Amino acid sequence: MSKFSDNLTAQRDRLGMSVQAVTAELNRRGMAVAYSTVAGWFNGSRGERWKVDELMALMDVLQTDVQSMRGNEVELVEDPVPAATARAMKGLSAEQQQAILAMVTSMGGKR
Repeated sequence: MSKFSDNLTAQRDRLGMSVQAVTAELNRRGMAVAYSTVAGWFNGSRGERWKVDELMALMDVLQTDVQSMRGNEVELVEDPVPAATARAMKGLSAEQQQAILAMVTSMGGKR
């Protein structure tokens, strides 16, 4: 599990909510999400892939904010090209990822 999913689970537990209750509340608010999706957010199996509207709705249901829940490894990416790049890099070794990061940084990219 990531620190982010651990924090989400802890907050859900503090509120005395089950995954099913969170799913029902999100659906009541117009977010059509499946139980398995919501469970994946809490157990970390969905990784760090988020739709911003779903994330914001979840923060509202959990009565918290992203800053309070976030772990150091979580970064929201909304633009499709950086998001696709990040997904593609997950399959590479740490050395390959570092080489690509060094190349992008040398081209003027941010770290």
